[in-house]
Amino acid sequence: MQISTRTEYALRALLEMAKCHNEPISAREICERQHLPRKYIERLLNNMRTAGLVDSQSGAKGGYILAKQPEQITLLSVMQAVEDHSWEMSCISNPPEHCIGKDCGLYMVWGDVYHNMKSILDGYSLERIDEMIEFNHGGNGK
Repeated sequence: MQISTRTEYALRALLEMAKCHNEPISAREICERQHLPRKYIERLLNNMRTAGLVDSQSGAKGGYILAKQPEQITLLSVMQAVEDHSWEMSCISNPPEHCIGKDCGLYMVWGDVYHNMKSILDGYSLERIDEMIEFNHGGNGK
């Protein structure tokens, strides 16, 4: 499975927001810190705002903040918010023309893989991801 840049960039933006502890951060600042393209990030932030993962505040001290606690934002919810369907099994979620559906002997296998993958992605919260990053970098954030 290959994670799209939409998910990677969205996660990086969310991690920056989590570091700000409910203080708004601008899209420009997120992009500068993470070396990300601003227009792309603004589009992803809008998707995540629509999905209820982030809130935005206007004004001179405005920006983006997490709409939920980091432990409530899962990798699956981020992927769904930015419309990254790379984890989905096409046979299960959107059967292609050549798929014979439940009559196929592999349908149950793909269904099992799909449900297990969904569970795995839903088990990685933003908080857990941040902890893994910190642990991997020796707790110094570098």
